[in-house]
Amino acid sequence: MTENSQITFVCCVESGSLEIQTVRMIESLRRWGGKFASAPIFAVTPCFGPPLAKKTHQIFDKFQVEYLSFQNKSKYSWNKFLNKPSALAAVQKLATTECIGWLDSDLLIVDEPDKLTLNQGESFLACASDKNIGTTGPEDPNEPYWREVCKCVGVEIEDLPWINTEYEKVRIRLYWNSGIFVYRRSTNFADHYLQTFIQLCDSYIASQNSGFFFNDQIALGLTMVKMGIPWRGLPYSHNYHMGTKTHSSWYKEEELRAAKIVHYHDSMWTSFWETFIECLSTTHPPVADWLTSIGAMKNEAPLPSRSIKKIIDFTRSRKELAYNKACRVI
Repeated sequence: MTENSQITFVCCVESGSLEIQTVRMIESLRRWGGKFASAPIFAVTPCFGPPLAKKTHQIFDKFQVEYLSFQNKSKYSWNKFLNKPSALAAVQKLATTECIGWLDSDLLIVDEPDKLTLNQGESFLACASDKNIGTTGPEDPNEPYWREVCKCVGVEIEDLPWINTEYEKVRIRLYWNSGIFVYRRSTNFADHYLQTFIQLCDSYIASQNSGFFFNDQIALGLTMVKMGIPWRGLPYSHNYHMGTKTHSSWYKEEELRAAKIVHYHDSMWTSFWETFIECLSTTHPPVADWLTSIGAMKNEAPLPSRSIKKIIDFTRSRKELAYNKACRVI
């Protein structure tokens, strides 16, 4: 079996900003992914919205990307983070590879991510990139929230393994970043992940620090623990974070130089473009040259599509607000 026949990558795509991000992520994988460069890719639109641009479909054809579109019927379809487990559950029924890997659209593959291969005896890979709303234990202000979410999905908080975050090197209870992860398809992980996410939504529990914004990330680790599947943490090089909010305090040239996958967040939009390219020019010159040739990202959706998207986003925001008001804050 070749490496690329062992894993299928999945991502989400919608008209507008996410569309250009998804296209760039896919092209970077095809260019710099090494042994994973020719792996099967599914781009999924699991919700109602305006159509993708003709140019996007042409790029999908060029890079042999399978496009899948359907409308999620869940009562939480307004929640954009439901798209991730929904897309994975759909692709899990179609994929034929041994493993399935999730890729957020705001990822940039800059070198072969060699650690993405599941070794014998492993069924799950993810990265604990930073603490965020994780908990360091009983004295942490986030601990009561974690106790509640664990209870609502049937997990004992003491059963969460202790891990060290990649950026701060802080010891926390298991909490993965959900930007990239890989699992063995035979585990049917996506179905369990979707179920756990829905359980969290049904609990109407919100964090005093982040609301319910990180439910997909919290559900990721809780699902893995509930299933009892063997796992391995990915190094920071496979989920290196870079963005306007953290650049001044987090950026280290040597860490970017070691990066295989850059989680760039908002770094490729016009306001931060020059800084981002300058950093990459020092650490990954070929990638910087390619990006320079195509320029900063911008929303290229036509005006009618933007208008439709604005109406959809407004409707979803009203439902989100109503849900948020009904939540119990911990």
